[in-house]
Amino acid sequence: MHKNIIDEDAVFEINADYSVTVEQIGPDKQNVVIVDDFYADPWAVRQLALDIPASRNKRIRGNNPAWRVNAFYELDSMAWIFDQLGRMYFPEILNFYPPNFMEESFKRATFMVNVMQTSNLPPICPHMDNTSGHNLAATIYLNEQNECAGGTSFYTFGGKTFYTDPTITHSYDVQGTKPVTQYINDSIHDWEMIGMIPMKFNRMVLYNQAMLHTAYVKEGMFVGDNYRLNQQFFI
Repeated sequence: MHKNIIDEDAVFEINADYSVTVEQIGPDKQNVVIVDDFYADPWAVRQLALDIPASRNKRIRGNNPAWRVNAFYELDSMAWIFDQLGRMYFPEILNFYPPNFMEESFKRATFMVNVMQTSNLPPICPHMDNTSGHNLAATIYLNEQNECAGGTSFYTFGGKTFYTDPTITHSYDVQGTKPVTQYINDSIHDWEMIGMIPMKFNRMVLYNQAMLHTAYVKEGMFVGDNYRLNQQFFI
C-alpha cells in the first residue's frame, strides 16, 4: 500500500523572493495588492489542487458557478505574509481586529480552489464577497502560464464601488429594471470595469471583499482539458 502524506509547511511555504506591486483602483483609489512568485513550490500546490476531486456540492461551493475543492489542511504557517501585507496596505482593516486576528483566521482556513470552465457561462453580475468593508479576499492563480487567460476584474455600478445591499447589483441598471442575460465582464449599461489584474501562474491578488469584482473570463478561454484553477481565501 502507498499512501500520500502531506507536509503542509513544505507544500504551502511562501517564496522568500516574492515581489509586491500595488494598484489603486476606482474613484476611491482602493488598494489591490499583487504578489508574484508567491509560493516556493507552486507546482506542489497545483498538483494538490489537481489530485483532489472538485465538487458541485452547494455545501462546498455555495453560489459559485464553478466546481470547488475544499480540504481541511493546516495553513497556519501562511498567516504571517497576509498579516504583513494587510498591515502595510490595508491598515484600516487590520487595525479593526485584535493583533492575533490573522493567525486565528488561518487556523480556520481551508484549502479552497475554484475550478471553472467557460462553456455556456451563466448570466452573472460582478459581486461583493462581504459588504462589511473589514474583510480581505485573496486569489492565487494555479494555472501554468500557457493555460492562463483573463484575470480578476473590478467594477463600479452606477459610479459606486460599494453597496450595503448586494442584491441591488443583480441587474444591468441601478434602477433594477433590466435583468441580466449574460456573464458580465466588460463595461455594459451601468457597470463599468475599472481595472483588471491579469492571471499569471503563482500570482496572488489581495483585495477588500467589499470591492465589486468577478473572474474576468470569456467563452472559449477555459474549455476541454483546461480549467481555471484559483485558490481562494476569505479573511
